[in-house]
Amino acid sequence: MFEGVLPEAPPAIELPGAGGAFASGDRFRTTTIVRLRRSPGFSGKDETDIVTDIAQGVEGVVVAGPAPADGLSWWQVEIRAQDGRLFAGWMAEAAADGEVLMQKLSTPVTRPGFRVDNLVQTTDFINMRRTPGAVNKPADDVLGALRPRTIGVLLDGPRLVGGLTWWRVGSILTPPGVEVRGWMAETLPGVGALIVEPAKLPGTNIPDAATGVYLHPPFAERYPIGQLWGENSDFYARFNYDGVSLLGHNGTDFSLPEGTPLFAVDDGVVRQVGFEAGGFGNYILLSHAWGESIYAHLSAIDIALDQAVARGQHIGRSGNTGGSSGPHLHFAIRTNPYVRSDGWGGFSDPLPALPPGAYYLPSYILDVAPAGVGVMAAAAAPEGAGRLQPSAMGEAPGVQRP
Repeated sequence: MFEGVLPEAPPAIELPGAGGAFASGDRFRTTTIVRLRRSPGFSGKDETDIVTDIAQGVEGVVVAGPAPADGLSWWQVEIRAQDGRLFAGWMAEAAADGEVLMQKLSTPVTRPGFRVDNLVQTTDFINMRRTPGAVNKPADDVLGALRPRTIGVLLDGPRLVGGLTWWRVGSILTPPGVEVRGWMAETLPGVGALIVEPAKLPGTNIPDAATGVYLHPPFAERYPIGQLWGENSDFYARFNYDGVSLLGHNGTDFSLPEGTPLFAVDDGVVRQVGFEAGGFGNYILLSHAWGESIYAHLSAIDIALDQAVARGQHIGRSGNTGGSSGPHLHFAIRTNPYVRSDGWGGFSDPLPALPPGAYYLPSYILDVAPAGVGVMAAAAAPEGAGRLQPSAMGEAPGVQRP
C-alpha cells in the first residue's frame, strides 16, 4: 500500500518559506547530469537510495524543502525524464564545490490537471486518510484504499505535510462500493505519482481538460449522476462476466427522463443491438477505433446492426427497460485492449472522457464549498437528486453478456 511507509529522511524538514533558493511550485532546470535520491544526502547509502539520474536541461517542479544533509541543501522535486516517465525524489541544489545543479526558472508552474474540481486517477492501491500526513497517526486515520485506476474529484489542496503533497479527494471505495472523502498523497519519493491525470483513450487526446477535448456527450442537456462507477459492491457481486463476479457497478448511471434522445459519443460501427431480460434491457454497443461504448435500458433503438455512425449522431432514446430500477441511461466504455474477466467486464469509468458540463456530480462525494468556489462543487446535484437504486444485470444461462 503506497504512502503507508515513508523513506527515511531527516526528522525536521523545512517547508517552503523557511529559506533557500526555492519555494513549492518553483520550476527549475538541471544544469548537468543530476542524481535523484529517495532521501536527502549520500553518505553511507547504497544503490537502493538512487531513484535515477536526470539528464542535463530537464525541467522539474519543487515540491518541498530544503533539507540539509552532507553539507548540501536538498529539495524534494518532481521531474519528468526524457523518456516521459515521472519521478519524485530529492535533489541537491548545488554540488560540494559550489557548482549549481538546479537552475531556477522565472515562471512558477502548476501541474496540469491538479487543481480543485479536476478529476484524477489512482495508479495503485492508495490509502485515503482523515487528515493529511502519514506519520504518527492512529489506525482509524485510514478510511480505506482506492483501487488502481479509480477516478476521484479533487476537493481541497494541495497541502504540504511530512514532505509530501496531499489532496482531499471524493470517490468510491470498492469494495464495499461506498462514497468516501479523504486525503491522499500526490507522489511518493522513489515510487512516483500516486494520482495522475486520467488516462487518454488509445490513439486520441481524449480527455484533455486544458483544451476542452472530450467525447461527444451521449445526451444534449445536463443531468445528475444517479449511480457512480464502483458503487454497491455487495449487490453487483451476484453478477459476473465470464465467471468473474463484478467488483461494483461497472458503468455510470445518468438520471435521464424516459425518451431522452441519445447520441454516439464518437465515430464508430454498431457492433450489437439487443435486449437483455432482467439486465440491460434494450441496449446498443458501438465499436470505436479506441474501444467500445455501451448504452443500456433504452426505450428505443434507432440504428441497425453493422451500421456506421458518426460522432454526435442520434442512436436511440433513454428508458427504463430490463432490470432498471428507474429511468436512466447506463453508460460505460471499454478501451483497447481490455479483459472481460477483470471484475468490470472489461469496462472502465467513462466520466473523465465526458465534458464536465454534461453532468452533475453527486453531492455525496463533494465537500460543501463557498459560493463561487469550484466549478464541480458549484455543479453538484442537490442532495439525493436523481440517485438510483442499483439495477439488476441479468444472468441468462449460456448467453454471453454484452
